[in-house]
Amino acid sequence: MGREKKMVGAAGERIASGFLKKLGYRILESNFRTPFGEIDIVAKRKGIIVFVEVKSRTTSSFGPPYLSVTKIKQAHIVKNALFYLKRRRIINAYWRIDIVSVKLNYDLKLEAIELIENAVEDWQ
Repeated sequence: MGREKKMVGAAGERIASGFLKKLGYRILESNFRTPFGEIDIVAKRKGIIVFVEVKSRTTSSFGPPYLSVTKIKQAHIVKNALFYLKRRRIINAYWRIDIVSVKLNYDLKLEAIELIENAVEDWQ
């Protein structure tokens, strides 16, 4: 991954964390590594564990950032979430996957942010 892409991703995740906190999410972990990849943010809100995928872009050429979360990517997110739950020995818990879509300008300043709750529904 190029340096610019990493900078955009890091800025987007930082902005997304602040945004989620303002909405009442309690951040439990960030950048949790699994054998299958990484969970950007693990949070809790109203008793529900929320796995958050953050997508950030500086251009609108390919549409809003959340469009890059394909069915294949969704399957990876679910696999990561299940690994997290097993690793932390969390059973019988309610959980979901949200996406935070972050549009930045070229100076990495926020232009737009959107939360999509329960973004991945048919994973079972």
